[in-house]
Amino acid sequence: MLLRPSNVLLLDEPTNHLDIDSTDVLLDALVDYGETLVFVSHDRYFVDRLATKVIEIGNGKATLYPGTYEEFRWSIEQRVKTESIVENKNNQKLLSAKKLQKSEHRRIQIKSRQNRTRLRNLQTRIADLEQRINKSEDALRKLEIKMAKPGFFENLQVAQEANRQHQTLMWKVGDLMHQWETLQEEAEELSQVPHKS
Repeated sequence: MLLRPSNVLLLDEPTNHLDIDSTDVLLDALVDYGETLVFVSHDRYFVDRLATKVIEIGNGKATLYPGTYEEFRWSIEQRVKTESIVENKNNQKLLSAKKLQKSEHRRIQIKSRQNRTRLRNLQTRIADLEQRINKSEDALRKLEIKMAKPGFFENLQVAQEANRQHQTLMWKVGDLMHQWETLQEEAEELSQVPHKS
């Protein structure tokens, strides 16, 4: 890269092993870079600061969204809401066209109760994950403050153990965040399902 400067940088999880201060330094450098950056990251703060376009990959295609990560999320939410409204209208037309038989009505009631129970269970698990994420992030912050103290890396054994703990905590936070997002999406889908009493 030094011998042959390029106008494109490809970055894969560039903040994975960085503390908060190092991440900020990297972010400032990349913001000032002025050329094209293509990166993959689970660090939302990093994505929010840098992304001017987002590529969504799924269902066998790649879709380009101009704008920030927040604008991308807003666009997705609007699309889901629109699809949900259209789907609900279609369902209402079908239901109004013919009366449900007794057995069908009973099945819907059971399914609705199951959905409500599932939603309550998901909300409990989400709350538990949020506590675990907060606890892990707090531990990570405390470790990074400890590592940032002058002379900390003079003791190689202590420094290596701290780096190992830091890496473990980073992976743990990333894994917990992934679990949280998966459950949150499922909970949002269930909360949009009409409930029958």
